[in-house]
Amino acid sequence: MRPHPVSLSPHHEAIEDFEDAARKLRERFRSSVTEALPGFVRLLFEREWQESGDLTSIESIPPLAFAYLMSCERCVYDLLNKNYEGLANSHFEKCVSEAANNIRAQVICSWSFEGDAIKILRERTA
Repeated sequence: MRPHPVSLSPHHEAIEDFEDAARKLRERFRSSVTEALPGFVRLLFEREWQESGDLTSIESIPPLAFAYLMSCERCVYDLLNKNYEGLANSHFEKCVSEAANNIRAQVICSWSFEGDAIKILRERTA
């Protein structure tokens, strides 16, 4: 028997397109949030983001990466489901701004001064 080429159903192709759009949106969101952060916060966020790449449970995600992921998934969900008012670009920018402000606030709230040394507390804030 000669094998027949496998063709994807239109529904399967639509799902792949949807997943690809979500992946691209997440990538764009992360780069936009990173750009919106001030230098020292950006470095802390990028370090935590790298650390979170190998983690397997939600409890072990560092706090800045966790805050980012929550904002990102909410924004992606809203945009892909048209759960917003006005222009999509405006909603995206609003989500980026909120995520950057949330990350910045978490860093500022976690500063601990011990003599001349400054360290970031690694505990997740509620």
